[in-house]
Amino acid sequence: MWKLFRYYNQNRGKVWLMVIVILFIILLIQTLSGIAKKENQTNVEAEQNSILSNEIDYTNQSQAMIEKDNVPEIYQQDFGDLVNSFLTYCKNHVPEKAYDLLTQECKDIFYPTLEIFEEQYYEPKFSTEKIFTFQSWTASKSYIYLAKIYDNMLATGRGNDKYIQDYLSVVEENGVYKLNVNGFIGSLQRNAKSEDEDVSITVKSSEMYMDYEIANIVVKNNCPYDIVLDTRENTNTVYLVNDNGAKFEAMLFENKESDLKVKANQEKTIRIKFSSPYQEGSLATEYVFSDVHGNENEVVKTIKVEV
Repeated sequence: MWKLFRYYNQNRGKVWLMVIVILFIILLIQTLSGIAKKENQTNVEAEQNSILSNEIDYTNQSQAMIEKDNVPEIYQQDFGDLVNSFLTYCKNHVPEKAYDLLTQECKDIFYPTLEIFEEQYYEPKFSTEKIFTFQSWTASKSYIYLAKIYDNMLATGRGNDKYIQDYLSVVEENGVYKLNVNGFIGSLQRNAKSEDEDVSITVKSSEMYMDYEIANIVVKNNCPYDIVLDTRENTNTVYLVNDNGAKFEAMLFENKESDLKVKANQEKTIRIKFSSPYQEGSLATEYVFSDVHGNENEVVKTIKVEV
């Protein structure tokens, strides 16, 4: 300690000069950071004001890619503004404003908090400098846009032939248009039931995605013994049939064996994914369970739930 005091007394001027320099550097960094943050916010507000002042023409983006119908002219500006705003907020690193544009259902299923949205959606897609494009995908019964997110070649120095893509669905919620992201189209209430003296199966609802469907199913076992909804020995024993007659198998490999077991006189809710891609105007009309086992496999039955 004495040596420290002695050094200070002998080098007082140098010490204070170093302290002043360090304080100046800290103050400079804080000032520059504040300026950069303010400039970024100004850029975001400028882009947003440009959108809200109808300076962008979304005619080209409103031409559907997989069908003849295009987004109706009365919706082109509102829907284009919504998609553009969401992607702009993400690109300019303002995820909290992007989060506000999501439907409550999308938040409930994927991102119940802003922190989860930032971690699971925003950061994987927009952690580096990006640019984006978007185009209407379907525009007759559902309004879905395909967004492509590229590296900003000017910022990164790399080419932008690779991109991340996402499907964004426009949904009216309480009189306001909001977005579903992550390829999520929306939910459909089913409440379709089939039962006999042993077991009842109710398809409560379906979550529709671009590449698959997830059915929320309630199984009630009225037997004095355990039942198994499916043994998973074959891949085609649980499936759905759509209104075009096409069959789509359940992806039961994503379920644990215990998920499909229902104990005696008990009820269980099971989520089952089906390999059914979203098709505009086409829905499942029947869910088939053809490998229901009970009483140590002495009872095997098929149950069909029509919706």
